[in-house]
Amino acid sequence: MSIFNNKKKLDYFYVIFIILFSFSINWKYSRYGVFPIDTFLHYDSAFRILTGEYPFKDYWVVSGVFVDFLQAFFFKIFGVNWYSYIFHASILNVLISILTFYFLIDLNFKKNRAFFYSICFSTLAYPISGTPFVDLHAVFFCIIATYFTFYAIKKPEEYLNWFLVVSFYFFAFFSKIVPTAYFLTLNALVIFFYLIVIKKMKPFIFIFLSSLFYLLIFVLSLKILDIELNDFYIQYIDYPLSIGSDRVNNSSRTVMSFFTFSKFILIPFLFVLFFKIRKILKKKISFSSSEFISFIIFSILFISLILHQSITKNQIFIYFLIPLSFALLEIEIKDSTFKNKNIFIYIILILVTITTVKYHIRYNENRQFHDLKNTDISKHVKSISLDKSLKGIMWISAVYQGSAQSEIEMLKKIKLQLNEKENIMLISNYLFLDSITSINLNSPSRTQTTDGASIPMLNNKYFNYYKNFLYKKIINNKIEEVYFIKSEGLDFKGFTQFFHEDCYQKSEGNIFIFFKLNKICLS
Repeated sequence: MSIFNNKKKLDYFYVIFIILFSFSINWKYSRYGVFPIDTFLHYDSAFRILTGEYPFKDYWVVSGVFVDFLQAFFFKIFGVNWYSYIFHASILNVLISILTFYFLIDLNFKKNRAFFYSICFSTLAYPISGTPFVDLHAVFFCIIATYFTFYAIKKPEEYLNWFLVVSFYFFAFFSKIVPTAYFLTLNALVIFFYLIVIKKMKPFIFIFLSSLFYLLIFVLSLKILDIELNDFYIQYIDYPLSIGSDRVNNSSRTVMSFFTFSKFILIPFLFVLFFKIRKILKKKISFSSSEFISFIIFSILFISLILHQSITKNQIFIYFLIPLSFALLEIEIKDSTFKNKNIFIYIILILVTITTVKYHIRYNENRQFHDLKNTDISKHVKSISLDKSLKGIMWISAVYQGSAQSEIEMLKKIKLQLNEKENIMLISNYLFLDSITSINLNSPSRTQTTDGASIPMLNNKYFNYYKNFLYKKIINNKIEEVYFIKSEGLDFKGFTQFFHEDCYQKSEGNIFIFFKLNKICLS
């Protein structure tokens, strides 16, 4: 008997295939090339947690705390290596893909159609990065929270759904405050309005108790890790918000560029809006109906993500919204009185297929998210020669001026020389060196950029706060020299701006540029 003649087996087939596909596609493309600052964003910071160094206290961090701790968990279970790193991202791709599949079924899609959209979603979700990335974690947790909000609105007196909504917003918030804050604030207002209109008070109790539970976890975590609340607030909330406002003011995207990257998300969404308004005018639904409230919540998700993407300095990463947007449009077309509606549905399926293939080639095959689109990945080298923990990477980078082999050889020399040092601080965006060396490299911040995204620069209100943070780390760890890797070409002002020029002596070797510190200046 064919598997397709058995309904139960068919259900298992869909689920198993989605799990295997979503895991394997991320696993495969995560290995294609590196962009060190993004590819390894949570690698060393997760390793440092295992060694007893914690964010806010031991290194400056503005986002991704939950991702760091989650990766530390994977490292603890599977070892500090590349495979446990990409296993983390692959598992999240599985989770969001499976939940999307079941969510679409709950929207009355047939399983084969829900399967189609879920596979397209999975293709454009985590594989564009392949490795844990703060924005993707935050956005996917927000999407999962949105799914459970949909269930909670349908059955407002079921506690578990509200608990899961609060849980995933908590995970999203501690992954990245923006865009989570947009979703959380606006959706809270919509949900509270809806519950008041339908006169359901129990959900308020559920939400309050769930929020109190996570608040207690947060407070206990600060206490156990000996992290000051003020340090958390400045680094994680106030400073990132100041970065966000600067980016809004300095955003250079035009209306045309905004439409260009979002057209396949925005156009179907606008058609869905048209259908919803049409239903209201025909009095098929009301503004306070669960259907319209669910639409508002999804509108907040789509619009917030598009606006967030328009001001972020990252590559575009929200193309996974295309299958979701067209899926919502298909529901409305099926529900309409249009003649020949099947023609429109076939057009939707063709568009989703074409756009999925298009962005798969651009972002997965050509690795555009990591700036590798003009790099010949076939010229990669195996990273195991650098360190056995990095086995599995097809190493080639767009940021290094030279061959992949010469970069690996340079990194091997760096590793060897660092192992001979003591009491140094390394400032680098090779965010795996801490884990493959035998000494503590004492990096003061997770990333080392001078555009204001990593640390406060001269005109920022938290410049002196970070200066004191840096001085304290240097004194407590008895740092004598601060090292930069010559080939990276990092701007020294990320370090020198915090010192008078008489406080250090600059020297240069074959691989490093280093600054010998005058401890009198730190007193």
